[in-house]
Amino acid sequence: MARLVPAQESNENKRELIRFDRIQLTDVYYSEGAHAGDLNGDGQADAVYGPYWFEGPAFQQRHELYPAKPQDVNGYADNFFSWVYDFNKDGRNDIFVVGFPGTPAYVYENPGAAGWDKPWPKHEVFDWVSNESPHFTNLVGDDTPELVCTRDGFFGYATVDPDAPLAAWKFHTISDRIAAERFGHGLGVGDVNGDGRL
Repeated sequence: MARLVPAQESNENKRELIRFDRIQLTDVYYSEGAHAGDLNGDGQADAVYGPYWFEGPAFQQRHELYPAKPQDVNGYADNFFSWVYDFNKDGRNDIFVVGFPGTPAYVYENPGAAGWDKPWPKHEVFDWVSNESPHFTNLVGDDTPELVCTRDGFFGYATVDPDAPLAAWKFHTISDRIAAERFGHGLGVGDVNGDGRL
């Protein structure tokens, strides 16, 4: 034990306190979650929250993706999660939005600078996303992440067709009909058995 104490004291002297600045994007409830990614190609992370994206790093300039509709703070929003990803491989990140459980998911296609201040083209890519904890992650090890969720009582994942990424995605069931039809909590993704695969 005596040898561990000096090493611990040495490490304590090297610790650096990390500080964060709090920036409030809005005081209006639009979404259950938010995401970040470079939407304008300047190398800085931008923030996505509900119908808006905010240019980083200052987050003062706001752009509307679709008509904004404030949500009831005593209920759930119609926008649960957003993810930033370049679906059509045009060099501009798009925004993938999953709404209230049991409703469709959409990709909002980044139109480039000339179209940032008008509604982005909207593509329904999946007809029914259930579970309140979906994930957008690379589950099968290809080049594109998959949407892990439930649909109509089945656990599974939806894959993107790389040749038609803005068309309907295909759902692959991985269970019997054992999941809650629309709602459910606790869905997760990870390498449970340690084989290097999710």
